[in-house]
Amino acid sequence: MKILIKSARITDPQSPHNNTSKDILISNGIIENIATSITDPGAIIINIQELHVSQGWVDFKTTFYDPGHEERGGILQGLDDLALGGFTHVGVLPTNSPTTDDKTGIEYKIRMADGHCVKLHPIGAVTKKQEGKELAALYEMFLAGARWFSDDEHPLNEGILYRALLYARDFKGRIIVSPRTNNFVKDAQVNEGIGSTRTGLKGAAAIDEHVAIMKALEIAKYTESAIHFNGISSANSISLLSKAKAEGMNITADVHLMNICFNEEAILDFDTRFKVRPVLRSETDRVALVQALEKGIIDSLVLDHRPFVADDKQVTFDEAEFGAPQATTAYSALLKHSGLTNDRIIELLSIKNRETFGIPSNPIQIGSSADLTCYTPALTWSLPDSMNDKACNPFANASLKGRAVAVINNGIAMLNLPENV
Repeated sequence: MKILIKSARITDPQSPHNNTSKDILISNGIIENIATSITDPGAIIINIQELHVSQGWVDFKTTFYDPGHEERGGILQGLDDLALGGFTHVGVLPTNSPTTDDKTGIEYKIRMADGHCVKLHPIGAVTKKQEGKELAALYEMFLAGARWFSDDEHPLNEGILYRALLYARDFKGRIIVSPRTNNFVKDAQVNEGIGSTRTGLKGAAAIDEHVAIMKALEIAKYTESAIHFNGISSANSISLLSKAKAEGMNITADVHLMNICFNEEAILDFDTRFKVRPVLRSETDRVALVQALEKGIIDSLVLDHRPFVADDKQVTFDEAEFGAPQATTAYSALLKHSGLTNDRIIELLSIKNRETFGIPSNPIQIGSSADLTCYTPALTWSLPDSMNDKACNPFANASLKGRAVAVINNGIAMLNLPENV
């Protein structure tokens, strides 16, 4: 199969063609030619106004709830949604039923994704059933294909984290910590501040995250282990990360899309589509998170994509599930709400996320494997009514601008071209 991308601005700092407008010819999954003008009558042509192309985008926090809750879409539907959103790589959490805590679960996810244009990177559980009591079969899962391990939103106590870091260090596995506990307020729903005061709902204190990071850093330092912090949400946490990095600790951290796009005011009318974890915090926190991304104190940006059906969200606020579908709307949301420039967004999704999560780069140059996202910042669109999770999406009724129009990976292309092309 041949694909010809016409007059696309190449946005790839690792490419010798960065910031130039070129035609790109792809043959059997390999970039065969890059030139000012290419013709090939046998190729599928991608040619739209203001077309851009970058290395394929990466998300490393998605939940498909498969097996266990296939009514939410399952793995294949989830991969299709990620492709429509412009992603060619996805890290999939072990949060399903049964939990992915052994090699069988890892093998199942890899097998289900085989042959798709989106590469699935399975994340194994740290503890059996994510119960925080006993380490899961980490090395067994590593041999099956997992490189990262997380108990998702379930906190890890100090003893478990200590043993997990020591064990994973021996085979270079990576432990992901979500720095939240139930020690300050149990069943918190919103931020402790304006959110809790004006809604009357239980508030999550930022000090909980701060203390959890302090403890985890000390354990990582003691064990001389690498550690990754997921979902930083508070300005006060940033100084801890900055100091640890300055001391030479092997740490990385990410922030969720929703926490750099919105603050706690989004939940004041009890809109459950904005009920996420970590909770949306103050505008001061949101701005600090964006600045930390710009400075590299926070290394990467993840979606925390969680597909739900209407029954999961169209209930009272305290009964609604935490999380929201993000896959198809991520790029548009970041363009409109994050304050980041278009090129910085693309660098985070296509380059920084690869570096953080150990996914090889494929610079846009002749001879490279085609691992690409084609997108346009100019296209105006809206979510179709046919989407399974539209009722749960924070952008369900919004006019969106900016969209991926094609992804190419593993020798496979998935096109989402505008109808008027």
